Amino acid sequence: MIWVFIKAIFFFSIAIALAVAFNFVKDTDGTFTIDFLNREYQLSFISFFALILALLFVALMINIALKFLWSLIGFLRGDDTALKRFFEKRSERKGQSILISAYTASFEGDHERALSEIKRSKKYLKSKSLPNILSLSSYDAKGNVAKQEEIFQELIRDKTTRSMGLFGLIKMKLTEGNTSLALKLTERLIKLKPRNLSFNKTFFNLQLTEGDWDGALTSYKNINKIKRIDKETYSKGESILLFQKAKELRSDGKTLDALKMSRQSLKKYAGLVPNSIFLSELEVLEGQKKKAETVLLSTWKVIPHPDVAKKFAEIEANESVDDRVERFKKILNVKKTDVETKTLKAELNILSENFPEARRAISDLIETDQANAKVYTLMAAIEKGVGSSDAVVKGWLAKAVTAKRSKRWICSNCDSQSEWEPVCKKCGEFSTLEWREERYENLGGNDQSEILPLIIGENNYSPDIQVDKVEIDGNKV
Repeated sequence: MIWVFIKAIFFFSIAIALAVAFNFVKDTDGTFTIDFLNREYQLSFISFFALILALLFVALMINIALKFLWSLIGFLRGDDTALKRFFEKRSERKGQSILISAYTASFEGDHERALSEIKRSKKYLKSKSLPNILSLSSYDAKGNVAKQEEIFQELIRDKTTRSMGLFGLIKMKLTEGNTSLALKLTERLIKLKPRNLSFNKTFFNLQLTEGDWDGALTSYKNINKIKRIDKETYSKGESILLFQKAKELRSDGKTLDALKMSRQSLKKYAGLVPNSIFLSELEVLEGQKKKAETVLLSTWKVIPHPDVAKKFAEIEANESVDDRVERFKKILNVKKTDVETKTLKAELNILSENFPEARRAISDLIETDQANAKVYTLMAAIEKGVGSSDAVVKGWLAKAVTAKRSKRWICSNCDSQSEWEPVCKKCGEFSTLEWREERYENLGGNDQSEILPLIIGENNYSPDIQVDKVEIDGNKV
């Protein structure tokens, strides 16, 4: 409203001024008299206006000339002037044209010409960052590591390319195997860009390599804040890091702290078999055998694993066979349909020489094609136990040789097999080892730790068999 009022006043003022001017012209005789230096000059209106225009034009030209002279003086002094900006733009255009030529040469594989053009473009370009970045691929193709490092150092000095320079140096140090320096550089990089997912993952992986479990746990939480990880996957990863920290504390002699840390790991994810076994050992050391059994039982509910059963047996190493069978009912009543539970039941019945019950425990696995080498080996033990002929026993062993292998720790990323580790030794990925069967058939490829020889003795009735290195004797399952 106020702005409309101001515009109205402005237009009314112009109208009044024009009216006064026309009234003045109407009352005059058509000439202007100018008194200058005691002399009078009479001019017509047309001459007067022409004189005014001429004076304005002269004043304008003088102003332009003065500005040009001032700009020239400033240009010679090195000031930021319009004249300087004109020449800079001209130089930039020429530099960019040369840089395009360099990029073309690099794309065509002519790295010598590319580097020559890049060097020439630097004479015209104000910023040297773009030519430096482009030259990296050519120096990499030529294998000139020293020059690459020099360029990365230059990029670090420029605020806009500092993160790129640091990241490049980190990669170089990792290639050289200097992980400690790479870790320090990455820490500096994270401070520059704390929300960059790629940088945080690199920092996390370096902390894993250096065994910095506290730092890795913090980084893992930061990664989850930047990009949400699946809840179960995140809990498993957090559990692994807590478990690794617990192992470190125990090696330092801090058993109680290790016990607390391992319990936290179990709360995060009960299916981490190595932590469950580790925690049960600590509980036994504290005289808490019942707690140790509870720990192993909670893990068996998530992942039935032979190492869990073995550790469960070791809690009461000197118990009788009947007591052992009775105690193991706690486990056998959980995950009853799982292959591992059924094979464990068969092993326990073989131990107590209840061969018919052992056969019933695993017979449905054979009928439904769920049997693996371990199941066929147990069938051989059962047949030997009931006094079957050597031909029958060897027949089951022959099936075991070509049967699929039982579950293994297999990397979900690269399918490599190994003992459990927090990081896959082959591909370097974190928390990717899973307890599962192979995705493909491995005919004739069973190793002998899977189906160790069944000792057939003419005068020996009781079976002596080892499956997955778990002994069946009076002390172990």
